[in-house]
Amino acid sequence: MSDLRWRLTSSLLGSALLAVTLAACSEPAISTAEAVSETIPATRALDAQGLAALDTTLENLAAAQRRSGYVALIARDGVIQHVSEAGFADIETGRPLTANTMVRIASMTKPVTAVAVLQLAEDGALSLDQPLSDFIPAFADARVAVSPSANGEGEIETVPAERAITIEDLLTHTSGIGYVFDYETDLGRLYLTRNVYEDREMTLEERIGLLADLPLYFQPGERWYYSWSNDILGLVVEVASGQSLEDFMQARIFRPLGMDDTTFFPGEAHRERIARLYTHDENGTIAPVPASLDYAFGANVAAGGAGLFSTANDYFRFAQALANGGELDGTRILSRESVDAMTQIHVGPDRLPDQMNGAHLGFGYSVGVVYEGRGARNYGHPADFGWGGYFDTDFFVSPSTGVVALILAQQEPSATTPPEGARAVFRQLMPAIIGE
Repeated sequence: MSDLRWRLTSSLLGSALLAVTLAACSEPAISTAEAVSETIPATRALDAQGLAALDTTLENLAAAQRRSGYVALIARDGVIQHVSEAGFADIETGRPLTANTMVRIASMTKPVTAVAVLQLAEDGALSLDQPLSDFIPAFADARVAVSPSANGEGEIETVPAERAITIEDLLTHTSGIGYVFDYETDLGRLYLTRNVYEDREMTLEERIGLLADLPLYFQPGERWYYSWSNDILGLVVEVASGQSLEDFMQARIFRPLGMDDTTFFPGEAHRERIARLYTHDENGTIAPVPASLDYAFGANVAAGGAGLFSTANDYFRFAQALANGGELDGTRILSRESVDAMTQIHVGPDRLPDQMNGAHLGFGYSVGVVYEGRGARNYGHPADFGWGGYFDTDFFVSPSTGVVALILAQQEPSATTPPEGARAVFRQLMPAIIGE
């Protein structure tokens, strides 16, 4: 696999491996730990030297243009203790990247979609063991590839699926459905021709329909494979609720939590608050992604897997609600039982790739979950959960330490992307920040 292909593939799979190493925030942004130090017991305070090291590291990396900018927010016991802001939302104009800057959160959309599905399960509008075809009939006759390679006639041989794809299969990425990161096989290249974000003029139903006649990689439930599953769940939400995905999420998640700057469809009023997307060119120099490509990965498209814009302040409120068992500031969006189900391990080592097993990372409902074992501390504490996004964004919730944290950058991966990304830096520095 080429270096570029590996970066693209590992950027999303890396969300699984590194998602449990990031930081969060709470309501109004607080720029210094000192601003809240008087309200925090000394035993619960984050380490001042660790936080200073985070600030210095991010400032130096942004100055060196390893990324255009970084914003990290860290809370403990529901209180923001630190916000670290470095670099720019727009290098050319000098607009800073802050906790209120709107960014593309890509696959950090997936846990939000999972919450929407679980809300509908609580409503009785669907059940997790229900066949996907009850909502999208085009998936009723799913077939499974005998091999990801085409035969001598150039065809991918298939056999019938042994059972129906269920809603839970989609939540756990065990459906057998593919994605856009397999460049090596004939089946992967076939999926590459069916990018549901490519034609924004199509309806969500039409875009998901592009996937329905493609062979599955394996029998439903057999193993984990990162996929279009959450995008398909976006359409399930629409069918089950009778609302558009945007309207449902606004009514049931974003407005109740006060997430006023989170949307699939940023309007003109938002344009000056959206960070530019950057990449590194063939010479390793940072450069803005051309406007024609800037929104190619989900902007202005509601599909459930990668399309949301949000801010650090907003996404913290979502993450903290999960940390609280489904409630924030007296508003409940999900039952504690559903949050527990979402954040327990449903896919363990026997069905996960070696990379995730090496990180001691299992999988719940659209979140990675750390499990006990040697090396697990490298990626967090047991029961920590979270997920990341393609453009170098990540969050985690740590029940055992009380920490909710997130870090955001805006980087389109390229063959020359420097390794000092948001996820990697945060994973390295968080143990000292927590005081370990």
